[in-house]
Amino acid sequence: SGSFSFGLNFLATRLYADDAFSGQDFQVERNLCVRTDLLEADFLIEYRPFSRSQGFNRFYIYSGIGGMYYQPKAELNDDWYKLRTLGTEGQYLDDGPGPYKEIDIVIPYGLGYKFRLGKSTSIILDLGFRKTFTDYLDDVSTVYADNVTIAAEKGPEAEILADRSATQRAIGTARGNPDKKDSYHILSIKFEYLFGGKSGDRCYYNRNPPKTRSTKINQRRMFTK
Repeated sequence: SGSFSFGLNFLATRLYADDAFSGQDFQVERNLCVRTDLLEADFLIEYRPFSRSQGFNRFYIYSGIGGMYYQPKAELNDDWYKLRTLGTEGQYLDDGPGPYKEIDIVIPYGLGYKFRLGKSTSIILDLGFRKTFTDYLDDVSTVYADNVTIAAEKGPEAEILADRSATQRAIGTARGNPDKKDSYHILSIKFEYLFGGKSGDRCYYNRNPPKTRSTKINQRRMFTK
């Protein structure tokens, strides 16, 4: 039978979105490019569906709940601007929706497998997915606002970063899709070293697992719109 374990996960990463690589003409013409610095903390439940006798007990799946802090930014003339403070969709205008939150809930889930190198060491391949409840990871959600008023309220940089298309879009034209929340995924390669493992252990996962320490050594991430 399978077994469960519980743990905490902390993550600091950077997400990227660039319309130049989109397969949709609308997004290519929109011409936005954003990077988002993100901090995440999660409580995870990990499940190993296979018993030790089945030989596949290094495979695991997991899910949980967490919180994230995110800060989307865009580059202009070699300077990076925090987009939330600029109100690129008219958040700070008199009739605007107001600024979006910097902190939100995230649902992590994923799967992984441990490749044993020796009695106390493993390489872990982990594919994680993140469901969020915001549409502003990339600062894009609703429609174009009045860029002239944005410039008057927040400066010319805000006007430029709000609409980088070759032809300025009309007020109310779709800029994003508020009906679809943002998500991102992370492919991680980790190195694990076990402390206190017995020489006769055939696998790290058992009813009384030794303490572990994992270090991420490579990541690849993206988020979708």
